[in-house]
Amino acid sequence: MVSLGAHTARVLDVRGHTLGHLAYVFDASNVAFVGDALFSLGCGRIFEGTPQQMWASLQNIAALPASTTLYCAHEYTQSNARFALSVDAENPALVARAAEIEALRARSAPTVPMTLALEKDTNPFLRAPLLKAALGMPNAQDWEAFAEIRRRKDTFKG
Repeated sequence: MVSLGAHTARVLDVRGHTLGHLAYVFDASNVAFVGDALFSLGCGRIFEGTPQQMWASLQNIAALPASTTLYCAHEYTQSNARFALSVDAENPALVARAAEIEALRARSAPTVPMTLALEKDTNPFLRAPLLKAALGMPNAQDWEAFAEIRRRKDTFKG
């Protein structure tokens, strides 16, 4: 536990991006600061950890209440939306969200924070198990599908 004034946070180990990466969950406020572990429509690169560690960390975040407001470390949503559409174009929630993001960014409006529910519906990294067939990996383990999505994002030119 960590205290910030009158607020207390649980510390979540979200290794994968780096081995010491942490998130702070303020349960009483229904807020989580997830750093570079999870972005709006994305997740951090795997610099020090393994795909299995990163997948487990994302699952720890995904286990929070769906109404949790997530604060990530960077505003990458517009470019993340372009990539997300390349692997999950048949997702109507993602298509609608991508259009909304374009409109927000055209006005220089922020796209973060976001809710976990929205991320679960549209973030391809959290949706990896649902994308196995589209990835050509119907029998893959969940973390393997996640790793393939991360590999594609690392080389995406969109």
